[in-house]
Amino acid sequence: MASPRPVSTVPGGQPQALTAVDAEHDIAATQSGFYESKDGGKTFTKRLAVASGDEH
Repeated sequence: MASPRPVSTVPGGQPQALTAVDAEHDIAATQSGFYESKDGGKTFTKRLAVASGDEH
């Protein structure tokens, strides 16, 4: 099992969920969208925006 590693700040704020696909590929979900890192969590790119409202 891999040891936890520190990651950079996700641009969308505090992650609500974080998945490590493999050693270099991470996906983070925040209240503003889904972000992907392909460099071990050093940088994240927004992949999908999430609209929030009173319905959530």
